[in-house]
Amino acid sequence: MFFLFSGSLAVVVDVQPRESVVLPGQNVTFLCKVGVPLQYCRVDIPGMSTFNLNNKLPPRGGVSYYGAGLSAGQCGFTLDSVQEINNGKVKCYLGIETEYQEPFGSMQLTVARPPRQPELDLSRGTDSLRVYKMHDTLHASCVIRDGRPVANISWYLDDELLTGEGLSMPTIVDLAKEDLHSKLQNLTRVLQPSDNGKLLKCVATHPALPENNVAARQLDVKYPPLSQQNPIDKFGYEIGKSGIISVVVEANPKPQIEWTIRGEKIREGNVDRSGRIEAESAQDKGRGHYVANLRIAAINKQDTETQFILTAYNDMGTQEYTVLISTSPEPEGLKKFIYKRYNIHGVEFGASAIVAIVAAILVVFFLVFLTVFAWKTDRWCFSGGAHVIDYTSGGVGGADGGGGGDHHRSTPRVVDGVDNPHHHGSQEYINGNDHPIKEKKIDTAV
Repeated sequence: MFFLFSGSLAVVVDVQPRESVVLPGQNVTFLCKVGVPLQYCRVDIPGMSTFNLNNKLPPRGGVSYYGAGLSAGQCGFTLDSVQEINNGKVKCYLGIETEYQEPFGSMQLTVARPPRQPELDLSRGTDSLRVYKMHDTLHASCVIRDGRPVANISWYLDDELLTGEGLSMPTIVDLAKEDLHSKLQNLTRVLQPSDNGKLLKCVATHPALPENNVAARQLDVKYPPLSQQNPIDKFGYEIGKSGIISVVVEANPKPQIEWTIRGEKIREGNVDRSGRIEAESAQDKGRGHYVANLRIAAINKQDTETQFILTAYNDMGTQEYTVLISTSPEPEGLKKFIYKRYNIHGVEFGASAIVAIVAAILVVFFLVFLTVFAWKTDRWCFSGGAHVIDYTSGGVGGADGGGGGDHHRSTPRVVDGVDNPHHHGSQEYINGNDHPIKEKKIDTAV
């Protein structure tokens, strides 16, 4: 809103909309309103002459009055077909009977102009201009030039939108003469093996672009064969039938393959001494994924007890994989957990065996729980030392010479040792001995 104070009247000019972005050939409508009737409505459009408008005048030059009438305080217009020359500030001037000066409002009319194709620039790799190693830091910059309004930049790795960390704040450069704008943004990323083969894309979005403009570069990231969980378990083989051991190796560049079976080494494309086992050449599945197959003509029991060792290497490093095969079906759920957790291999387990293992584990957990419980609560074998109640120290009127009383009602005193449950203060018993004292008979003369 615009405020104009003249005399005693404050005139508020309400502009709707304040800004509009349109394509060449589209129409646009602006409206200026005040709270008092108007004498006249004059609009100034870039690239065109000034128009005096009201609802009684017919359209002229593609410009027509818009609003509820001057008496309602409304001064608006519609431009039927926007052209490049109309880009800029549009102004409305309002004639008010009580004002010496004209209140006015202004609006920004932006005639969209498509930017140039995005320009993507990548930093040099460690050893080569366009080849990178794992953990190299990639610096990329994208610039989208001469758009109206300024274009938006988005970064993608294949179809994954990159946001947040690694992206700088965009820089906008304005070319004031033609009201054109360029945007520049930088990306920093530590490259991982998973980035290999993916397209790094700088995408420009803009109202004047029928579809997004993209600049893209495929990343070539070198890395050694990646480790996997060892050993690799394979299930479902049958004694006497052929079988294939397949291992997917991730590496870039393509690795060389070698198998070691019971001490014998077999290079890819070769067979073992018996002619029963063949090591096929690694198959390229794209983006650093290679399948190494070992074909066995007739599986025997010894094979299910053998470690098949696959060695994959390239100029970035070497990795070994140990493969174990089994005639059991692939385990699921708890059974699979037990195989992996307790490293059980080369043994065939049925359902009853699995139940027995689980039961044994639960028993062990229960015993551990009882032990901890007893220790925490001083129970059973963890209880404190027992006590002896000493009744010999005398009670009321005891041996210490105090007042009289029943000398058998002594006060107990707790001392270290074991309490004799039969000792109740009687003198007939010796402490620690349950046998009564035999009274010695004195011989008298007859």
